[in-house]
Amino acid sequence: MTPEETSPLLQRLKADPLFSGISNSAMARLLGAVEEVCLPNGEYLYRHQDKAAYLYLIETGEVQLTTPSGREITLAEPRCGEEAVVMEGYVCTAQAQTELRLLRIPRAALADLTKAKPGFGSEAVQALLSRVGGEPIHLPAPVKAAKGSSVGLSDIIGWCTLLVLPPLLYLLCRSHGFTTQGAIFSAILAATVLMWVFTLVDEFIPPLVALIATLFIGLAPAPVALAGFSSPGMMTLIGVFALSASIGSSGLSYRLMLKMLYLLPDRPVWQQSTLLAGGYLLSPITPSGNSRLSLLLPLYRDMLDGLRLPKGGAGATALMAATFSGAMLFSPMLATSKSSNITAVNFLPLQIQEQFLGIYWLVGSCVAAVGLTLIHLIAVRMLFPSENPQPLPKDRIRVQLALLGSMTSAERIALTGFIFFLAASASVSYHHIPPAWIAGCVLIGLLISGALGKKAFRDQLDWPMVFFLLGMDGITRIMDHLGLDVMLAKTMTAWFGFVGGKIELFILAALATTLVIRLALPITSGMLVSAIILLPVAEAQGIHQWIAIFMTAMFSDIWFKPYQSSQYTQVLSQGLASRYDQGGFIRYNQVMILARVVVAYLSIPYWKWLGLL
Repeated sequence: MTPEETSPLLQRLKADPLFSGISNSAMARLLGAVEEVCLPNGEYLYRHQDKAAYLYLIETGEVQLTTPSGREITLAEPRCGEEAVVMEGYVCTAQAQTELRLLRIPRAALADLTKAKPGFGSEAVQALLSRVGGEPIHLPAPVKAAKGSSVGLSDIIGWCTLLVLPPLLYLLCRSHGFTTQGAIFSAILAATVLMWVFTLVDEFIPPLVALIATLFIGLAPAPVALAGFSSPGMMTLIGVFALSASIGSSGLSYRLMLKMLYLLPDRPVWQQSTLLAGGYLLSPITPSGNSRLSLLLPLYRDMLDGLRLPKGGAGATALMAATFSGAMLFSPMLATSKSSNITAVNFLPLQIQEQFLGIYWLVGSCVAAVGLTLIHLIAVRMLFPSENPQPLPKDRIRVQLALLGSMTSAERIALTGFIFFLAASASVSYHHIPPAWIAGCVLIGLLISGALGKKAFRDQLDWPMVFFLLGMDGITRIMDHLGLDVMLAKTMTAWFGFVGGKIELFILAALATTLVIRLALPITSGMLVSAIILLPVAEAQGIHQWIAIFMTAMFSDIWFKPYQSSQYTQVLSQGLASRYDQGGFIRYNQVMILARVVVAYLSIPYWKWLGLL
């Protein structure tokens, strides 16, 4: 049977002239967004100048449409609410005259149709104009664009602090033996952090300001400060972001999401665990939390739509927690899950390097890995209880999959690029081709095949995030050039006499050191500077040096403000903040901060059993 023969809902949509000529892929998405509702007699569907949120298809019953002048209109077609396609508010008032059974289509789904079907918006307007019969339409006043954001008390305090604190920090650094260049760059770092803390500008601007200031003063040569823009890391970022964009725009992520919902048990824990496990599986072969998150976010977006989870609800927030933790929780557990892990291992003696570059790193961290995963599952269950959603209509999903048919060429290209990237990244030890070259090949393939055109390359890649990450890379390189990390280590090493060889106190010292360093530095450089400070302390106190590396790897993922986590900044930059409850997610993050400390202490008996203590 054809999809039309097995789905009355699909037959109803295709019978409406407004939705004729829509491609099967667009119809599959529309079918997933349609809601069936019943209204009692006398209920208003909408009133004049209400926000145009839905278009309605009338299944049974009668609706009275009233213009602003009071004229009643008989519907020539069982449809109303076309304003939701192109207007901010409803022109008329619609009220039920009998009990109604309706199909309700959200505004967001209609916006997708305007992209999929040229002329869809004009057809909706034409239908609306023909209905009102020439009566003047008074559209709601458009929202005026803001001329500029007002300056509040927080902004004033922030700018005043920015003028006062960095010069004071410069004097403090000079008094502690820092070089003039190191003290000046410390002041620049302080200014950068203050711009983030008080949200004075967008997140990607402060690192660029720091780079320009460094070049202007002459603290570091351009090849050092701007090395990130010519490094292999830039190609990796652009290649992975381009692959993520093609997976979403081609419809591949939507197809995968439908198949997962159709095959998996209809329970939130299975849907959340799928995203969590996806990030875990990517961790050994993708040494970047941003890259892993970029590959998971298209699936998160489509799963929200497929499950029809309400914006800001517990279900959407639980899915975001699973997506974010899938990308981040496993990053300290393997040497290859973080670029800084691989770099930090080089600080260890050669014999220890050879031991922990392999599977033994995972062996040493398995208590923490299992503990964090269990605490994540418990925290999600307690913080975001199931909303008792309606059972998933598996029949509808089956019809949607049938409508999608076989994969399009764009989907095949995106899938080929994804498989090639994973396979090539997983086998680097055999072919020795750097991941940046692999990502570059993927990018070239997407561009040459036309899967990523000029407009998509300009609009769908998260360029502010790319500049943010490259700017942070430049800051790290400048610190290394100036020897600022060594200066910090010399200044702080004398403060750890209280440890006294006790691992319990060393964990607290590692936590405090990493948190303080991470107030100013990003994850990668924050971990490396913390490791440089803590390694001599661990050696002097008789504590295995790998434990110091592992503590900094795990604690450097802790963040309190968005600017401290480029991964969370990436979520916000892609406009997802409105899809989940930010307050609930922050509470979840606080639980996971405590969880990292708890699993560190739970690992002590296990490390003693392994002979590391």
